[in-house]
Amino acid sequence: MLTLYLLRHAKSSWNDASQPDFERPLANRGREAAALIGEFIREKGIDFDLILVSTAVRTRETIELIKERADFRGEVRYDERIYEATVSQLLEIISQIDNDRESVLLVGHNPGIEGLLALLTGEQHHVTTANFAKIKLNTPKWSANLAQEGTLEWIIRPKEM
Repeated sequence: MLTLYLLRHAKSSWNDASQPDFERPLANRGREAAALIGEFIREKGIDFDLILVSTAVRTRETIELIKERADFRGEVRYDERIYEATVSQLLEIISQIDNDRESVLLVGHNPGIEGLLALLTGEQHHVTTANFAKIKLNTPKWSANLAQEGTLEWIIRPKEM
């Protein structure tokens, strides 16, 4: 059985309206939320075989802040396809994961992350910034048809921590 963790990037800053969306950094609230998620990962002893991260500034900052607080050794891969990806595009990225990677974290954006969660689990959840979800997939292969093959074990929201 495979485990897919989904993380929407932490809250980004809108201080500079002229800044392109791709280049927006984290806001202070986002930095605090990423630190909380990192502490949660450390406390729960969660580790990942692979971390797939959008190349946008806010997602890169999110994973770096989490890594500072958490203790995981998984390979981090930055993938430009995750930025603005649709659910179908995210499924394509997931389907290319090697099957020896049993625990994968995907760090991305909405609406893709929220839509992917719904497709995999059949559950609708509003995924706000820095929400972190654990999904167990009832298949041994990442390349399988994953629709409705997942069970949401939990979703963590920093504002509720």
